[in-house]
Amino acid sequence: MTDVLITGASDGIGLAVARLLAASDGTRLTLVARGEAKLQEAVRSLPGSGHDLMVADLSRSDDTAKVALRLAARHYDVLINNAGVGIYGRFAELSLADQQAMMALNMGSVVTLAHEFLRHAQAGDALVNTASFLGYAPLPGSAVYSATKAFVATLSETLWWEYRKRGVYVLGFSPGVITTGFHTAAGGSVARYPQVLVQSPDAAARELVRALRRRRGPVAVSGSGTRRFLLLMRLVGRKAAITMLGTRSPIRQ
Repeated sequence: MTDVLITGASDGIGLAVARLLAASDGTRLTLVARGEAKLQEAVRSLPGSGHDLMVADLSRSDDTAKVALRLAARHYDVLINNAGVGIYGRFAELSLADQQAMMALNMGSVVTLAHEFLRHAQAGDALVNTASFLGYAPLPGSAVYSATKAFVATLSETLWWEYRKRGVYVLGFSPGVITTGFHTAAGGSVARYPQVLVQSPDAAARELVRALRRRRGPVAVSGSGTRRFLLLMRLVGRKAAITMLGTRSPIRQ
């Protein structure tokens, strides 16, 4: 029996990954998100049995601590830190409190839950942290979000090295532009991005699960178009890369 805990699991990539993993015999899922009704619906949609849910807003330290206690009390073979939020806008014009709450969710909860998971991890276990291609190619108009995802990507790569000889796999998964409600909620639109970078949640989930099963390295970027785009960003240099990305920014210079 394989036990997996996924945060941000009521929709998007998190739910798509949950459905793929639940289709494997002997996999039990614990889904974590802040909306109870959507979580209950998500659990009902999973194949298999023995699945569970936890209602938690991981931008709140007390809710994050509650999930960490679950990780301490029950052994999970896999933790997928997938919860995250974004905000589009000019840095100094956005609410500082909103940006700090985003940092608490995108970075603070990832660190807390990864720390608790790795304290108890055994050989064969795996930790996946969802970053973003914007962690490698920061987007003007999404400064703090891009920075939080760069943090997650760097954290994941270093943890991969620290734990690989213990038989514990750590993966930093960086999706491209995913067709969910994320961008609308953040104040932007998927339409601002080149179509080559756009993927469905199901397509990104398949790449995450494939990387998790192969366990080849610390980084997986979803989408061939996204991988080519990041290579181009490295080739043209940082100044040119930021300028190019600025043309897709949700703000005007």
